[in-house]
Amino acid sequence: MHVVHDADGGGVQGEVRADELEAYRRAGGLVYTELERAEALRARLAVEGVNLWHGPQAAAGQLLCTWNAFVLQAIGEHLLDADYAADPSTVGYVPQVTALQVDACFAQVEGWVSRARQAAGNSRYLVEKEVLLPADLPEWAEASPCPLPHLHGMLAASRAIRRHAEVALGVFEQTVADADRHRYALERLRQLAAEAATAADYAEGLLDADPAPRMHEAIEQRLQRALEIYYHLGQLIAMPGLIGGYRGPGGRQAVPPANLKVADVRDFDPWCLTDPQKRSFWQADPRARQAIKEMWEYDPAPALTLRIQAEIDAARQSGAITFATDAQGKPFGSYYCCPWSAIYLVRRPVVVGGRALRAMQQFTLEVSAEDVPKGGPFKREIIVSSFRPTNRIDYCDPDGLHGD
Repeated sequence: MHVVHDADGGGVQGEVRADELEAYRRAGGLVYTELERAEALRARLAVEGVNLWHGPQAAAGQLLCTWNAFVLQAIGEHLLDADYAADPSTVGYVPQVTALQVDACFAQVEGWVSRARQAAGNSRYLVEKEVLLPADLPEWAEASPCPLPHLHGMLAASRAIRRHAEVALGVFEQTVADADRHRYALERLRQLAAEAATAADYAEGLLDADPAPRMHEAIEQRLQRALEIYYHLGQLIAMPGLIGGYRGPGGRQAVPPANLKVADVRDFDPWCLTDPQKRSFWQADPRARQAIKEMWEYDPAPALTLRIQAEIDAARQSGAITFATDAQGKPFGSYYCCPWSAIYLVRRPVVVGGRALRAMQQFTLEVSAEDVPKGGPFKREIIVSSFRPTNRIDYCDPDGLHGD
């Protein structure tokens, strides 16, 4: 199996098809069953007087992962529904900014649900060993101006998420027997809830006035901040040990890999960019061998290409990234384009190839000389996307795509 990042489908009125997004919405509906279980767990812990500062870490992990899955599912669903409600004649199609944002959210739901279920089934499972917490929302897709239905969808999502966050905070406060000891932490949670609510309320007030396009960015920024804070707030409530080191949205630095060992450009393995898990497969393919040879021949700055790969290798060795896997823990296939790089999952913020990456993002390195003979540029870039299985192979030759 190979993987490809999502491409835009044909649409109407400048919009793109939402078929796959709707499929992932349906699959993600299991989030609500997990949310019911998490809320029942939260209530049971409250009745038993279990303080999450001192309670079972696996239970905290279950609550945290379920919260993240719920928030991501809610954002995606409300963005779709708001766009459909705004113009019923285009149901099944959404603006590109909405498609990108919904896809980025839905792409992470399965991983968080899987982690929630693992925590529920294994008292020794610690999600904080896998991912830097609190995790951040996916990157915000950009559009200028942001479509009005998109803003209404963000607002609707913030309302739904806010209700659950306020209930969770109330239950949590009731379980803290040693409130004096944790006074600062509790005040910090209340402060975050107030900040998020204020941002959402202010955005709602601006939206009620049927704002001009020039106002959309101001509304969008407030709704983004509200959703980011609520996302973090739910995680801090679930795992209060995180509160002490919390610096707020945007307070975490994406640290570039250190101690790079860059291959000598005069003597390096031409397959060093290829997914090591699938390298032998591609090395056995004569067309792949020729494609790799031509790629390096056209590369005007191989030292730069090797440096980016060295940054990826260093980030993986440090634990900042890892090979991406599916819900069953099976590795993804390599990217479908020559040089068939691996697909990676970001575990904590890091900078690779000049690109700041967030936790839970998937990325790969695309290097291509396909356009060089036509006078185009040599391509080397970090691609952040949601990757899907495909049977296509691109050897970057004049004939383009080929099936397996």
